[in-house]
Parts: sequence; C-alpha cells; structure tokens
Amino acid sequence: MTSDDLYSKGGSRFFREASLPLSVALVIPVGVLLVLLGLLLFPVNQGTIPFSPDGQLGLLLVIMAIQMLALGETPMGQYRRSWLLIVIGIVFAAMGIFSCIVPGLLTGVIQLLLGLLNIAGGAVLLTKRFLPVLHDLRNPPTEPVALPPLLKQLLATQTVLNVVSITFGVTMLVPGLAPGTVIAGIVVLNGLLLIVLASILLKIR
Repeated sequence: MTSDDLYSKGGSRFFREASLPLSVALVIPVGVLLVLLGLLLFPVNQGTIPFSPDGQLGLLLVIMAIQMLALGETPMGQYRRSWLLIVIGIVFAAMGIFSCIVPGLLTGVIQLLLGLLNIAGGAVLLTKRFLPVLHDLRNPPTEPVALPPLLKQLLATQTVLNVVSITFGVTMLVPGLAPGTVIAGIVVLNGLLLIVLASILLKIR
C-alpha cells in the first residue's frame, strides 16, 4: 500500500498531511528547545554536567534568524520580509553558526544582542497591546465589547510571555543578577508559554 492509498482511504493519522501553519510549526520547536534548555540548566548549575554557553546563544540566534527569514518574525513583532530583514536574518544566522563552531569569540556580542532584543521586543509588544486599552478606558465605547474566552487567553499568554522575555533579557545583560536556578526557571517558563501560545493559535485558526 502506497502513501497515496493511505491518504485516500483515511489510513493512519501519522501519514496524513499535518494542517499546521508554518508560524505555529516554528513556535513549537522554539518552545521545546527553551524547556529542554531550562531543565538542563538545573544540573548545570549544580556542576553535574558540562555546559556550552556559546552553543546555547548561537542556537537561539540561529532560530531567531530562521523566523526572520521564513516569516519576517522578529522579537519586536512581525514585519514585511524586506531585503533589509533578509540581510539581518542572514547576519544573525552566520553569527549564531560561528558561535556554535568557534566558542569564545562572539559570546559577549551575542549575549548583549539577545538581551537588548528581548527587552526591546517585550517592551514594544506590551506598549502596542496596552495603548489601545488605555485609549478605550479614556474613550469608552457606547456598547462594551465582550472578548471570546480564547482571545482573552491569547492576550494573557502574550502579556506574560512579554514580561518573561524582558526578565530574560535583563538577566542576560546583567550576569549574576539572579541565581542560576532562577534563570533556569525563567527559561522553562518561557518555553512552556510558547507551547501554550501555539496551542491557542491552533484553536483560534
């Protein structure tokens, strides 16, 4: 039986085409990566397993570059995939790959870059989200608009995710500000929130 036969007759669900948007398909591995990374940081802080900060930072930067190149997705929101954004994505990918292969040379630069991007991205997205809310509070509509439960969950998840992103960026810019176990918990929470976000987006779609 060919794969075409399996598809035409219903077959196993594992052989059917996955109706998964590319944007969600990219969010899921990032969430899994962050959860795994955060869990690994707990034994790393205890000194039981070795750790490569260059590999961590390089991998995060490469994933960010893939999101830019494929979707125009940046830490500060989604933008049109202009040639400028493509070039920035290629530069980020090159820096991340170089950091994974040759440790020690770009560690400080990538750490500073990721810290600033996480802080700026979280702050910009929070501002964009709450400015309309402030406008509605000052100029309330004649009839209040009730938000669907899924949309409320989406807004709450995105808000917490932005706050966690800012916190993560601060810890990268100021090493030693928080204990290693706290940073590991922040990374795990970030990953779990991304997975929750992906599940909500699939329900809304």
